[in-house]
Amino acid sequence: MTWKIRYSREFYKELAQIPANTRRQIEVFVFDPLLQENPLAFSKIEKLVGHDQYYKVRFGKYRLGLRIDKDQKILEFRRARHRKDIYRKFP
Repeated sequence: MTWKIRYSREFYKELAQIPANTRRQIEVFVFDPLLQENPLAFSKIEKLVGHDQYYKVRFGKYRLGLRIDKDQKILEFRRARHRKDIYRKFP
């Protein structure tokens, strides 16, 4: 069974505000078809300390906040913000 990938409305809005060169790198990662096979195989995804289902992905000065439900096989991208702001809004 492949993973279901979801994107929140906030994720799309915040992604549009990221500078173009970094946004291209993020888009290649986020919309990669291989991500549906097994997202946990990617070494870029790191677990947030103190949270069971929340993870982060680093791209320079920007971070992606995501939630992974291993039982339901759902990967949900929730936030895309600068590193100084993301932990105020996520999780």
